[in-house]
Amino acid sequence: MRLHGLAVLECGQSLVEVALLLPFMVYLLVGGADLARAYAVQLAVQNGARAGAEATVLDFTPTVGEAQSYAIQEMSRTPGMNSASAVITMTKLQANGSQCPATPDPTTPCFVTVRVRYQFRTIIPWPLIPNTFNFDRSTVMRTYL
Repeated sequence: MRLHGLAVLECGQSLVEVALLLPFMVYLLVGGADLARAYAVQLAVQNGARAGAEATVLDFTPTVGEAQSYAIQEMSRTPGMNSASAVITMTKLQANGSQCPATPDPTTPCFVTVRVRYQFRTIIPWPLIPNTFNFDRSTVMRTYL
């Protein structure tokens, strides 16, 4: 009879320990998920800038709309990311900062810069940590056409 009472008490102790640790375990699990989402979105923003710049330098008649379209297509492959809310800009300048001529010249190459800015929000607001992060990535490529 005495052993049965101890087993019941130990079972209750385990239940109390799990009840005390469960909030911390959930906190770490959701925090890890937020960190993984932030990393995936940051990679998507970088890949979007690269895809937009690459598509622009390979096109005979590049436009800002095409750069934005390719960047959005690349970023939309990331689940949970609203790629339409990204701010995408494209500039085409020579190395000295002046505007590119209408016909490219091999002696004065032009460089395309595609910049993608995206605001990331965490799943839940964390104490002492901001719940929004601004990702800002740009890619510079030389035009060959």
